Amino acid sequence: MKVAVLGSGNGGYACSADLALRGHEVRLAEAPSHAERLRPLIDDPYIDVVNIDGRPVGRAHLSLVTSDAAEAVTGADVVLNPVPIFAYRVFAQLVANTIEEGQVVCTLGKGGGSLVYAKALREAGAVLPILGETNTLPYGATRLGQHQVRIESPTVELITAAFPSRRTGEVVAAFGDLYPEYSIRKAANVLETILVDYNAITHPPPMICNAARIASGYGQEDFHLFGPSENPEAVVRVIEAVDRERIALSRALGIKAYTLEEEINHVGFNPRGKEGRVLPLFEAIHTEKLEVCEGPYSLMSRHLVEDIPYGLVTFCSLGEMLGVPTPVSRALSVMASVLNGEDYFLTGRTVERLGIDPAWRIDQLCRYLEEGQA
Repeated sequence: MKVAVLGSGNGGYACSADLALRGHEVRLAEAPSHAERLRPLIDDPYIDVVNIDGRPVGRAHLSLVTSDAAEAVTGADVVLNPVPIFAYRVFAQLVANTIEEGQVVCTLGKGGGSLVYAKALREAGAVLPILGETNTLPYGATRLGQHQVRIESPTVELITAAFPSRRTGEVVAAFGDLYPEYSIRKAANVLETILVDYNAITHPPPMICNAARIASGYGQEDFHLFGPSENPEAVVRVIEAVDRERIALSRALGIKAYTLEEEINHVGFNPRGKEGRVLPLFEAIHTEKLEVCEGPYSLMSRHLVEDIPYGLVTFCSLGEMLGVPTPVSRALSVMASVLNGEDYFLTGRTVERLGIDPAWRIDQLCRYLEEGQA
């Protein structure tokens, strides 16, 4: 397939390199404001992939590296946009005049991206392609340099949705072509991908509970957010409390939900029939694949500046609309706002900013998500 990857961060490098190694024709593009970071790749378009132990996996050769997103998108079968959610609108505007109706355009990393794309494309008077999204990246990955990425672990299951959701099957089919060995779970609608947000659930509690160490820089040479000392049982209880608020929101929407430990253990919904004992959350979180990840080393990292305003604030906004209490998500959002000196409730993603009227009944909301029109 011809695949355009928009964004050259951890996810962009991992998607580009992995899909090229799988034999697809991959074009990597970055926004003009970040064009300089691509200079070495433009001159020599390859990315070396290493595994979690640092051993080489292979050298991926890209067919195009450019700071012109429209050039990368032209003629592509699938467009992947693995960037922080606040960059979705930027890329949607960059490709609005190039996107074609039959292309599959998927945002990867945080749910709700297809709503952002739909709003931006409609404002630009552009056609709507097949808009899809997943709840997370296809892998845990770290960009190690201009020509290297470490792929730490594949995401066992990608929860995938489309807007409108009547087109989810087309998005799932495209992902099946790209990742045939993956389990692709068809979401009820984009609210399911928004709610099953592993980063928003697991990042803020240890970030805030380790705020002094992160802000002071003490012991940074050996700081790992999911390490056993950084994430003891007390902190995992905070993660669990956020997760249970997410479960309550899902049930209010009529979406079948699984606890975080069930999601991690991949039990009870795996079409391959992999059944087994569900590990307690503390055991499920503490794996070498998570503990190996270094940092973060700043309270201004995406673990707060993305996962609070575009994660937990969204949970709180949905809770207000649905009449579901979210006290722990709210408390963490307040603490993050104070720590970083920004009111994330003012700047964050509310249901209104997703194009949802908070006065809608649940049946009205579900109809909008299914059909794409209010």
